[in-house]
Amino acid sequence: MNILKQNNRVDKTKFILSILIISLLVVNNIFAQNENAEHLVAGKHLITGAIGYSYIPKGASKDASEAEGVFVPSIGMDYFYSIAPKWEIGIMVDIEFGEYFIFEKDLNRENAFIVTAIGVYSLTNNLSLFAGGGIELEKHHNLAVFRVGTEYAFKFENGWLLAPGLFYDIKEGYDTWAIQLSVGKSF
Repeated sequence: MNILKQNNRVDKTKFILSILIISLLVVNNIFAQNENAEHLVAGKHLITGAIGYSYIPKGASKDASEAEGVFVPSIGMDYFYSIAPKWEIGIMVDIEFGEYFIFEKDLNRENAFIVTAIGVYSLTNNLSLFAGGGIELEKHHNLAVFRVGTEYAFKFENGWLLAPGLFYDIKEGYDTWAIQLSVGKSF
């Protein structure tokens, strides 16, 4: 029965990821005509605030007896600096609000604080890929983190943007998926 539950979760995760990737590609094609709009030009600095959810496939809620997967709300703040037309470097800081347990590694996680140094490559004016490493700070045990992800920025006048993002964190004891919505300002 556990194997069926695990396969079902894997199938759901693959389905959700497929839908998100297809959606990003469709949105990218729809908004491609805005890529060269002069009124959307922004500065070298970007600050964003974000809200989202992290999904921990190997996680269990506080009172569970087995790993069933758990969703945890999060907030974040990011800073990026443009070093070339298609390249940025930056810092991403996230806080996961919640408590969960990783049975495989005997890890208790509570309100984890994640800091990552990130490199960003812009595929288009709106679609970016990024990767970087950092640390997850938590009162029970700190973990190294490697993050990869993508964001699609809807750019507005005066340097404002709205950017949904999808991230995958590879940690020492477990991995997580996160989806976020960021609001930012470049200057």
